[in-house]
Amino acid sequence: MLTLLKKDVIAFFSSWMGWGTISSFFILMGVYVWIVDGNVLDYGFAELSVFFDLSPWFFLFFIPAIAMNSFSEEIDRGTFQLICSLPLTTQQILGAKIGALAFISLCTLFPSVIFVLSIALLGLPTYNFDASLIWGGYLALFLLILCFVSIGLLSSSLSKKQPVAFILGVFLNFVFWQGTKEIGLDYIDLSTHYTRMSMGVLSLGDLLFFGGFILLCWGLIRIRISYLI
Repeated sequence: MLTLLKKDVIAFFSSWMGWGTISSFFILMGVYVWIVDGNVLDYGFAELSVFFDLSPWFFLFFIPAIAMNSFSEEIDRGTFQLICSLPLTTQQILGAKIGALAFISLCTLFPSVIFVLSIALLGLPTYNFDASLIWGGYLALFLLILCFVSIGLLSSSLSKKQPVAFILGVFLNFVFWQGTKEIGLDYIDLSTHYTRMSMGVLSLGDLLFFGGFILLCWGLIRIRISYLI
């Protein structure tokens, strides 16, 4: 399982696109947090609402892009059966894929800690900032990333063509991120639960929703993998 996980992680970081994507995210978020109108300095409060408002839109596209070849490429090349012949259970294969994508996403997110340190130092007095608001935002973003990862893997398992898997992943991410709210289904809308948590409001209902959503996607992926085997 760890070998499969490391293979996917190394494949991402061995290309210039991997490091380029991480750098692009950091620079883009930095521009919006510190330079563009409505930035932290204009707002006058030691918090990162701008960052937590924009990050989901980046990951909505980024995760399907890195997840599209998780199963699609293996199926298209005919190497998926080889993976299934390894002494690994379906759950271990899925765990390795999820773990690799989650780790890559967290590595992309990690440089943003600099933003937290910056506003902590800029606060009056120093380190005077709402820690619960920021860490609540990070927890919400991490859970949202896991949801996008689950959707991305499900999309990848449904098509052997990577572009199709990417488009399907972005479409499903958008549907559950904003689309369901537009038709009045707020209770299954990811943005509704994410917004509450990113505001520092931690509720059991939101945690159960994210957990249930992720487990549902994982269950569908396992069914799909079992069918492919």
